Amino acid sequence: MNVRELRVDAALAGQRLDRALAALTPELGLRGRRRLAARGAVLVNGRVGDAARRLRQGDVLALRDLEDGAGTTPCSADMPRLLSRQGDYCFLYKPAGLHSAALAGDNSPSLEALLPALLPEEGEGRAPRLMQRLDYGTSGIVCAALGAKAAQAFRVAERAGRCEKRYLALLRGTLAGPSTVRLALDTADRRQSRVLADTDDMLRWTEFLPLHAWDGAAATGLLAGLILDPAHGGSASSEGGGDDSGGLTLAACRIRCGARHQIRAHAAALGHPLWGDGLYGRSDQPGPAGTGFFLHHGALLLPGAACVQPPAWPLPDAQAGAVRKWLESPAQCGILRRGHRDSPDPHQP
Repeated sequence: MNVRELRVDAALAGQRLDRALAALTPELGLRGRRRLAARGAVLVNGRVGDAARRLRQGDVLALRDLEDGAGTTPCSADMPRLLSRQGDYCFLYKPAGLHSAALAGDNSPSLEALLPALLPEEGEGRAPRLMQRLDYGTSGIVCAALGAKAAQAFRVAERAGRCEKRYLALLRGTLAGPSTVRLALDTADRRQSRVLADTDDMLRWTEFLPLHAWDGAAATGLLAGLILDPAHGGSASSEGGGDDSGGLTLAACRIRCGARHQIRAHAAALGHPLWGDGLYGRSDQPGPAGTGFFLHHGALLLPGAACVQPPAWPLPDAQAGAVRKWLESPAQCGILRRGHRDSPDPHQP
């Protein structure tokens, strides 16, 4: 593998790693540098460095090209693909372990970079553009609009509350009942989104509905099956450990617009972070290789278009049936107005 090195001088001392990396990678923006660190491509004094690490004078930074794109390519059993085309919208599947967006100067695999292959251009003005970005570790539906007019219509539907996004998440602990987190989020220039005070903007809320809970041996058995699932990069050597979190909850999550890490941050604020989420929960419970947690975007409902794609998780039949029933249930959000609390019951799927 190729390696580029830099010794930290007085000018760089005290800076965060993700910012100091600009001296080694001037072609990348901040998000691209953070992506490199998340891939394990940045070493500090010979060890993988965290993006938020503060550097000291004399530290040696090394940027390595990971052979064969290690850690960035999804398992061949769970590849990106076109799910459905409806009018001017195309619904794509993004597996966990694949970036959504392509960044300038970064050749990491991404769904956006695959668009020409998944959706051959259909003529001038109809080049596909992604309308959503899922986390690297999140699987599920991503919508692409064909042309500027379709993209604008998507954003108008979001702002009017006529876009409904349904996710499935595996939470730590037992979520006793339906709950709505109304906290605003500060996502500006930070690795971890910070929760703020309640907001009246319903488009920024997250609704959680427990579908099933496991504890004890049942929780441990469920995790073993999920972690070893080959569609999520698991193998017999993956170590998920036992579950000592007081149980696990399979939760349905509903959002409208969405912000970076919204469900992850809101679940943690609720006291039930995603299992295996080292950023918002516990770092000692790793999930499948390259992901860390279980979060899946399973349904996207738009005016005149909709797509449903259940997760590939090996759930018991009863829970898999409950998941599909919830994902396929009629839209609930209608048209929402900012600051208006009178809406259909979000917990009646």
